[in-house]
Amino acid sequence: MRNILRIAVPVLLIVALLAVYFWPGSGIYWRVEGPADSELNSIEQAWEIVTTDYVDAAKLDKGNLSQAAIRGMIEALHDPYSGYLDPQEYEMSQTSLQGSFGGIGAEVRVDPEGQLRVVAPIVGTPAEKAGILPGDKILEINGESTQGMSSIQAVVRIRGEPGTTVTLRIQHEGEDTPKDLVITREQISVTAVVPEMLADNIAYLSVNDFSGRTAPELLAALESFTRGNATGIILDLRDNPGGFLNVAVDVASQFLKQGTVTYVVDGEGHRETYDVKSGGIATDLPMAVLVNGHSASASEILAGVLQDYGRARIIGTRTLGKGSVNQFAEMSDGSAIYITIARWYTPNGRQIEGQGITPDDVVEMTPDDIEHNRDPQLDRAIEYIKSLLQAAAAQDSRACSTIV
Repeated sequence: MRNILRIAVPVLLIVALLAVYFWPGSGIYWRVEGPADSELNSIEQAWEIVTTDYVDAAKLDKGNLSQAAIRGMIEALHDPYSGYLDPQEYEMSQTSLQGSFGGIGAEVRVDPEGQLRVVAPIVGTPAEKAGILPGDKILEINGESTQGMSSIQAVVRIRGEPGTTVTLRIQHEGEDTPKDLVITREQISVTAVVPEMLADNIAYLSVNDFSGRTAPELLAALESFTRGNATGIILDLRDNPGGFLNVAVDVASQFLKQGTVTYVVDGEGHRETYDVKSGGIATDLPMAVLVNGHSASASEILAGVLQDYGRARIIGTRTLGKGSVNQFAEMSDGSAIYITIARWYTPNGRQIEGQGITPDDVVEMTPDDIEHNRDPQLDRAIEYIKSLLQAAAAQDSRACSTIV
């Protein structure tokens, strides 16, 4: 025992002296907590240093520190479709997925360059009345820069109680000087599908999004059209930002008898296929689909599958190219990460991400067309449907002829 103490006491004394020598405030860097054998070790070490050694450590809000660290991690992905929502933002985002909410009535997205833009204002809403236009850049929301802000973060900042105001710094396309717009929020009720019967009994359906309301509204419209002896269908997906993947499958299944709607591939190369559901009620009518550069996500899935199977003529301009699968991952504190988990492809294996869907008929919509209320893309779709109807009528006429 005496021999053990003879060795242990000097060792403990040396350790104590070293601890005093390298104590904070000595002017010498004191912390070496073992090798950083992983990235996680570095994060833990950084947290320990900040929360322990910062001069005002007692005043730190560890919740804010944690959220800032997560935001920084997500921003480092350089993915405009991923984002972090604090508990309040996440709760608001879940509430706002309903069909009615307080807001200004404009679809927004983050473009591939990371710029927050307006997809389109909804007719008759505060956004349209304030002069917001498709393609507008939103530079600031209530004085806060939108640089690095995800579309979901922007949505929860723009939406709010009806009667309150939000100030947006907007820059119109082709203009150099931005302007501040003070917009009073209203109760916005969004209709997912707007049906109309055109001349010659051509059914027209404008699909605004792929939300929980879309499939039942579409089915009701199709049932009404079939009772009205519709001769063809024009599906308008222009300015449609997308939505839920399962809704895109439900909608596609109304127009296809069988096959694959889309398949997704995750980061490990695992593939999951989504097939057509049976029971579609509009699988044979002549069909055209309208798209433009603001048609995104689920819109591109639908346009892609209908094009791959030759089910519809795609008309307009190339779509956005947002082919990522995103999901919320809820954190223990009530916050959430909205993150890209996979990419989706058309049945023929075409990648949507960064590529988009190129129409069969490329038809531009010029500013002059918009100013004079012309729609050459819709006109081309009507012309296409009529050509199919005329060809079918001619075929029937020949089948009924008799040689004498």
